[in-house]
Amino acid sequence: MTKSSLCFLCSVLGFLTSVPEFLGQGRPQTYAIKNAKIVTVVGPTIPNGNILIQDGKITQVGTNIVIPSNAKVIDAKGLIAYPGMIDPHTAMGLQEITSVQATQDASEMGDLNPELRASAAIDPQSEHIDITRANGITTVGSLPRGGLISGQGAVIDLDGWVLKDMLVKDSAMMVINYPRDVSLPTNATETEWREAENTRKKRIDLLHRTLKDARAFAKIIAARADAETNPRLRALAPVVNGQEPALFNVDTENEIKGALDLIDEFKLKGVLSGCAEAWKVVHLLKNRNVPVILGATLRSPNEDSYAYDVNYGSAAALVKAGVKIAFTSDSTSSARDLPWHAAMSVAFGLPKEEALKAVTINAAQILGIDAETGSISEGKIANIMLTDGDPLEHATKVKQLFIAGKLVELKSKHTDLYEKFIKRP
Repeated sequence: MTKSSLCFLCSVLGFLTSVPEFLGQGRPQTYAIKNAKIVTVVGPTIPNGNILIQDGKITQVGTNIVIPSNAKVIDAKGLIAYPGMIDPHTAMGLQEITSVQATQDASEMGDLNPELRASAAIDPQSEHIDITRANGITTVGSLPRGGLISGQGAVIDLDGWVLKDMLVKDSAMMVINYPRDVSLPTNATETEWREAENTRKKRIDLLHRTLKDARAFAKIIAARADAETNPRLRALAPVVNGQEPALFNVDTENEIKGALDLIDEFKLKGVLSGCAEAWKVVHLLKNRNVPVILGATLRSPNEDSYAYDVNYGSAAALVKAGVKIAFTSDSTSSARDLPWHAAMSVAFGLPKEEALKAVTINAAQILGIDAETGSISEGKIANIMLTDGDPLEHATKVKQLFIAGKLVELKSKHTDLYEKFIKRP
């Protein structure tokens, strides 16, 4: 045997012996988290308990669990286990640098794009993913923007080489931007105001007409599955049939009322997002039983005449009335700030337990993924963070993070820059 042949044989044998290890690298390991305080969110807190993670899911939770011999044991003494937080309204993977158009893929031209899916454009390598999850956010809604009907949002976990590794739910909700109230400079003429209001009414009419056409088309395809394809109306059929939620981006009292009227008229499974003036229509929201994603908590009030803390106290007022809420950063670059929206609301009257629900199980319920995530419960996906304190406190650090049962690194561009410049002489 020649020397070259021998080298080739050795390389082949080396590869074959490494195959089992190579094939197992992407598989979730078995982990046992011991001695942690466990905040389940949907059940009682366990002062000193254990969690078993197998095949990416939580299989046991409690004080006495059977730990397999192959489990990697993590001693979490002094740490607290929480479910990973969820931001239901971001453009994660669709936006990178706001000022660079080439990195923007959150919106398309035209007013009506219901057939478009955010999942077709999400970039799993976005820098914002690592930055966001480092603060305990494990799952987000990645929603398109722009136009009247932006398209279909997706729900993703914040770990994975490719989208299929991250995708929790495709076509999670249809994003509808309710036409904004007219806002012009104080020196605008009466003609300018009238023209702006007419333009707004035309857009509302277009939205109404489109939903009406979709309802008629849904009846046609229910009777004839082979009906002539209209991609736009076919995409809206599950929405008008109440199968897919419709998320309305609204801000003012007038916009909220207009969206609620559409939800009632077309019997939509509606969700309101933004809702800066939700505090004005608390009882109306309760009576309509429509969940609210609050995205204006840290914003200044819409009007100078409003009290400075109307946005800070909005969550407490809604929860007291019995409205289901979740919080959102309504951002991509600042999605890591999600817990501070809840924290500010706690400072202005929201019970801490309700604030935690609003960034975990409530958000999961609104997105329709509560059977899979949102709490530390047996059978759910193992999205868990281990912290040294309350995750709604700025001083708290996330010590370890599991996404779909995988222990993920907490490194990001921010930590890299910190490590670089802390060494600067």
